[in-house]
Amino acid sequence: MTPEVPDSISPVTTSAISFTGLANRFTKPPGKLYLLYGDPLVFRLSLALASQALASDMSIAVVDGCNRFDAHSIARFARQRSIDPDVLLNRIFVSRGFTCYQMEAAITSRLFPMLECIDSRVALIFGLLDTFYDEQAPLRETTHMLDRIIAALRSMKSRGISILLACKHWNVIPKERNNLFTTLKTNVDSVYRLEPDEQSKPQLFLESAVAARKSISAIGLLKYGFEKMNSPRSLPKGSLPRSGHFVAGPL
Repeated sequence: MTPEVPDSISPVTTSAISFTGLANRFTKPPGKLYLLYGDPLVFRLSLALASQALASDMSIAVVDGCNRFDAHSIARFARQRSIDPDVLLNRIFVSRGFTCYQMEAAITSRLFPMLECIDSRVALIFGLLDTFYDEQAPLRETTHMLDRIIAALRSMKSRGISILLACKHWNVIPKERNNLFTTLKTNVDSVYRLEPDEQSKPQLFLESAVAARKSISAIGLLKYGFEKMNSPRSLPKGSLPRSGHFVAGPL
């Protein structure tokens, strides 16, 4: 896979939207599938949304396919509001995938059972397609895998799960693999694009739209390939908690 920086983004009909507007639309009512893409700041924005949900006593499951989950961001959010970081970090459960096969397994087989296990109706998926751009995985096979993932996402949505997909804007070679992203965009409820304005300030656009916690043991977490986060207070800047590592392979 050879990533390229796109020369431009094709003109589309958009309407500007605030961070609060996106947060309100995503969390209420439940049962929706949103795509947020564009500038790499999409991951920081997604974590800000997650932090707000966590502060409202929600639990969240995260599937990270591009190593962009940052526990420090959530801990920083908590401290700025005089909240013990452990309170929020104990409500978020993370699984990391390093191949398209791991990503498919995490989403189609383990995500919904994990959400039920932690009594949650909110999930984040970072870089769903990043591993799908690997040329070692045949395009035809990745296309079928994406179809199965979309079917699983739709099934979860029908059960009242709200899922936010966050990813960068890629333009890959061979060009045929860009059709994967096109397919993903046409199968979500709303598409939001984050891009810098002339002053390099990020702007969020609505690109298109279709109209009691349970305790869980460490064994239960490992069963679904997710791990509970711990406070990163004592870790060096830029490092990740040991508990944040992906449990690789089928479980």
